[in-house]
Amino acid sequence: MKKRVILASALSALLLSTAILPHISAGAAPATYSDYVNVSENVAEGKGLFIEPTLVLEATSFEGITSAAKGKQKPASVIITPDEEMNVTLGGEKKSLKETFDSYIKGKLIPIVRLNAATVSPFVAWLKNTYTIADMMAVSSDITVLEQLYADETAYLVNTVYDLTDVTIGAGRYDEWDHIGAANKAGCNILLYDGGQQNLPVAAEYVEAMAKVCWATVEDKESAVNAMAAGCYGVVCNEVTPMTDALKVFEKSGFARAQYIAAHRGITAYCNEQSKTAIAATANEGATHIELDLQITSDQEIFICHNSNTSPTAKNDINAYFSLAKAADIKRMHLSDYSGKYADTFPTLDEAIRILLKTDVIFIFELKFDAASSLAGDADKLDAIGTMKKIIEKYPEMKGRWIAITFYSLYAERMREVCPEIPVGFLGSATSAKYNEKVGYPQFWGGNYVTRGDLAGCMKKICRKFNVSLDEMTYDNANNTMDPTTNRLAPSWLARGYAQNTWTFEDPRHFGIKCNIATTNAAEDCALLVKTIGTPESLTEAALASGKVTLPCKTYNGWKVEKECEIIVVSREGNKAKVLFYLEQTTDGNTATTFGLYSNLAEVTIG
Repeated sequence: MKKRVILASALSALLLSTAILPHISAGAAPATYSDYVNVSENVAEGKGLFIEPTLVLEATSFEGITSAAKGKQKPASVIITPDEEMNVTLGGEKKSLKETFDSYIKGKLIPIVRLNAATVSPFVAWLKNTYTIADMMAVSSDITVLEQLYADETAYLVNTVYDLTDVTIGAGRYDEWDHIGAANKAGCNILLYDGGQQNLPVAAEYVEAMAKVCWATVEDKESAVNAMAAGCYGVVCNEVTPMTDALKVFEKSGFARAQYIAAHRGITAYCNEQSKTAIAATANEGATHIELDLQITSDQEIFICHNSNTSPTAKNDINAYFSLAKAADIKRMHLSDYSGKYADTFPTLDEAIRILLKTDVIFIFELKFDAASSLAGDADKLDAIGTMKKIIEKYPEMKGRWIAITFYSLYAERMREVCPEIPVGFLGSATSAKYNEKVGYPQFWGGNYVTRGDLAGCMKKICRKFNVSLDEMTYDNANNTMDPTTNRLAPSWLARGYAQNTWTFEDPRHFGIKCNIATTNAAEDCALLVKTIGTPESLTEAALASGKVTLPCKTYNGWKVEKECEIIVVSREGNKAKVLFYLEQTTDGNTATTFGLYSNLAEVTIG
């Protein structure tokens, strides 16, 4: 974090010395406000979109902000635009940014300031010298504005939104990678698109697969329904009613977009974890992501293994510590094979990538590198992150298919230096078997671990400081029980750009958890569940009257199946109608979970 402090200090000195802020008193003691708004849901439990999108009001009047904050169904956030003197003008009225916050927003809504190149420096100075507000966000179409905020020692706490509403969304899944990478490098978690674009579902699906959050601007109820059905986790409108009316269309509980399924250490139902066979089976079983643990040898070869030593998974209990061993020695070892059908060896990162090269599976790398072993610290000397970067750069066609997760702030910071475009997820509750601050051994989040239940503390000490997403949950594997905390916290975190990516499930009960990516040891149990609902070009009057129709659907593993779906009419004019389709399905087994899934909004001809 030293670079950030140096850059921020230089920036502050420049601003004050050039006297471009005549209305802000340099050195004045700022007022402070550190409370965080608790975001409540707008629908009753068990009804509506399971991951309810954040509603954001683009303010057009001060009265409108007051009215929105008092509403039974209300937005979580409000966007206001300050000028260079930090005044806000709405509906012909001008008020200072401080008065706007104190009189209309404080304790009610999360303030989001719309900034540009001319207003960002005055805003940073205002935040330092006039009014330090902990729970604040900013939106800008200028990525350098977002970078400047994150580089500052105070303003980095301001969550940011990358405004891409003037960008045309491509038809290809990975077309948005450059924007995602740029956003992550700038410490930004939310990407905002024009909700009227045809390819909005493509952007929403990919952005959120990369552990970021997709928002969309909307103009009316229909466009809000379209954005929500596309899977956007936030909608922005200059009126509240179109957004709340859109929520009412989704009367039944369900996901707007299918939950992502990450195969934990590959598919382990019939072969050893993190073996080549387990990795290859991931795509066949329909997992959207694969979670793999990285280790590094003394001669800088990266292998896939959960443990820092080989004995837990090696055949005949052969033992070697990766960071002390040579790659050639590791390659001669075979994995213990409980199926009796395979002769797998420890795969290298190179081999794992090549196995899934022609698929769309996204890699989640857990940065182990012996950090939790008695050899902690050696991986840093081996430049593990730099070595990983060299390997993945050999596969330019895989760009945009990497996420990292870690227990350790050391690796999160190193990722920002070496691979700043790649999103990193926060793993909580880590401990180090060899903790020694004096010699610099990795600690869990610099010794500042706090649970995500402490929203303010976790945001300040972990999420914003290290620019990491959430990869933490409250599922008790030992007692096989669910904790309602995950679902309860979801709206407050989502409003700030953090979808919950949770780990690690033993069965499909994650379909009852408000999480974006569910890491599971039973990904194969999800293979034949419907992932997408096909939409027809036409419907008969009879089908419309019955409220049901059989549609072609696609399962997680790509099978095409026909399912009877409910029809939800959003609007109709003559023989044209805008409709949604809804499917309810139940997982198999003793821990069966029933959950719903919505289609995208479709225009059909009624004949």
